[in-house]
Amino acid sequence: MTNIGYSNAVGEFKAYLTLTLDLQEPIEVEAFAKIFAGLGSMFDDYLKQDHPEMRGTSNLYIREVRGGSIIADLVPSIPDMIGLMDNVLIVGGFASLFSKRVRGFIMGSWMEKASKSQLSHVTDTLTAVAADPNGRATLETVSYRENGEERELVVHFTSQEARVAVQTIEDQKRSLDAKEGYDEPLALLTFERPGKSVAGVGKRTGERAVVEKISIKPLPVIYASDMAEREIKNAFQSKNVFKRGFVVDVNVERKNGKPIAYRIMNLHQIIDLPDQD
Repeated sequence: MTNIGYSNAVGEFKAYLTLTLDLQEPIEVEAFAKIFAGLGSMFDDYLKQDHPEMRGTSNLYIREVRGGSIIADLVPSIPDMIGLMDNVLIVGGFASLFSKRVRGFIMGSWMEKASKSQLSHVTDTLTAVAADPNGRATLETVSYRENGEERELVVHFTSQEARVAVQTIEDQKRSLDAKEGYDEPLALLTFERPGKSVAGVGKRTGERAVVEKISIKPLPVIYASDMAEREIKNAFQSKNVFKRGFVVDVNVERKNGKPIAYRIMNLHQIIDLPDQD
């Protein structure tokens, strides 16, 4: 898709954002660049979620950076078909989203259904202020209306608040890491609580099984393959399931570093287990 160029965007905008950084110490170039990269990525995510028809056609530009405190005007390029009034609404909507996320992290709340990349984008916008001993940042929306220019404060936070927000984000990232699974190929799985009904891909079955090299504790079973589920359920019908072992590829779901469920990806072989003495 063709993006609107910067010169056209400047000529057409009716609303923009002003970011003011009041820092006690000089800011590193990399940290400075990350602020705007993070805002740009968040703006793209906002368009993807709320205005999917605009994703890939709009960018966030730095129009001007002024001296004293660092004051940057951020101008979105909005396609002609969207209209000037929607330009104002889009800028306001993104500003509200940014404020909600930053204030939420400052209050210790986690971002719902966030990916690690989304969390990193927010961190990028906060790191420079968090690293300053006594800084502050302000984001405003500026819009042009019939009665002239209107400014509205969106969010204001200090270095101390930014550090709290960054810590909250890191806590959420660690939680995501702990929940992430890992693959265990060719694992011998035995059932402690088999089931006959077909649950379907991705759904809890009520079944529990053991993979001894991972945990001696029976864990819930989830099927990630229709074929594997059908083959295993057929095996339940033909022979005593407690005397059979299933050589499978499993994805081990974890929480806080401990396994909590097995996702059966593939079934390789069914074997007869030796009788226990």
